[in-house]
Amino acid sequence: MRNQIKQMLPKWVLEILKHIRYLWIVVLFHIFHLFPISRKRVVICNVWGFGDNAKYVAEELVKQKDRVSGLEIYFIANHPDTAYAPKGITVLKTNSIKAIFVLATARTWVDNNRKENYIRKRRGQYYIQTWHGGIALKKIEKDYEDKLGTKYITNAKRDSAMTDLYISNSSFCTNMYRNSFWYTGEILECGSPRNDILLNPSNQSLSEIRTRLGVSTEAKIAVYAPTYREGDNNTEPYELDFDTLLKALEDKFGGKWIIAVRLHPLVSGQSGFIKYNSKIINASHYRDVYELMAVSDLLITDYSNIMYEFSFMKKPVILYASDVEEYEKERGFYFDYQSLPYLKARTKEELITNIYNFDYNNYKENIESFFNKLTIYEKGNASKKVVERIIKTVRN
Repeated sequence: MRNQIKQMLPKWVLEILKHIRYLWIVVLFHIFHLFPISRKRVVICNVWGFGDNAKYVAEELVKQKDRVSGLEIYFIANHPDTAYAPKGITVLKTNSIKAIFVLATARTWVDNNRKENYIRKRRGQYYIQTWHGGIALKKIEKDYEDKLGTKYITNAKRDSAMTDLYISNSSFCTNMYRNSFWYTGEILECGSPRNDILLNPSNQSLSEIRTRLGVSTEAKIAVYAPTYREGDNNTEPYELDFDTLLKALEDKFGGKWIIAVRLHPLVSGQSGFIKYNSKIINASHYRDVYELMAVSDLLITDYSNIMYEFSFMKKPVILYASDVEEYEKERGFYFDYQSLPYLKARTKEELITNIYNFDYNNYKENIESFFNKLTIYEKGNASKKVVERIIKTVRN
């Protein structure tokens, strides 16, 4: 109903309402700054909901909650879903009055994204930035500055200036923060919390994930996760011959296979162009891509950074991208695409050929050589390391 009303209003009215809402939020922050900071209050934020690094930090904090009597844990998201948050976490909607109050009065912040420009840290508050990426292929922040706009850059610099701690999973990531994030503060080199489930999963969690997906323990899973292209709604770059792909997977690796299609959120609304069935499932709306990766046996992507994280498990990654030159020209890459340690295909036919030609020993040697140059800090315990810092901060 609210969206229908918005569509009926003129743009100038919507702009006025937007400014009024912004001013209201700013006023509330100023009012709530009059309240004392609560030392045992922790606020964890993730724009997209209960997921990514923020989710794994929150879950680990709940496990260790008894270490701090009276600890309060809040999780703020644009689209909160209380069904997925464990008991012990209060989930709030971004910019709700309660969300503004806890942000203004919490001792510790943990965020997976940049904070909005109206959020100001007070003296006595501690801000941990987990970021939503590790090793990157596509250029970001300062290295992509000319495409981001003045408003974003100004806020990014402000956000980095008030951050007390960044979380890094590699020397590459640490150097990226130093060179591209306008950040000079402390960096905790412990891995990314979201990768813990890839490196240190429990059999129970893997079984539960398969149950949620509706996939039996006998079936092998190939994740197809292409990235988003700017511009029109052309779906051609995301299309595959799934039947031929399934046959190639079963011929090469044996067993029964399922293809889980994981489209980017900005494309998932167009997922109807794919014909799903019992062997080709729609995983675009599955709540946690890292859970999906943990139970999967092979990844097909194009430019997504999850290629690196998936191969931390030493499982096969194959790249399929028909528009490398155009995409690199638009985004810019940190690595020479052709030097990445994965088989690459420009056409659907090449993709099938690469599956048949996949050599695991050669692949393992290539990814180990690649990662040795980047100094990977992943040990499967990053969530615990971040929570240790949170508890230390809460106690001080």
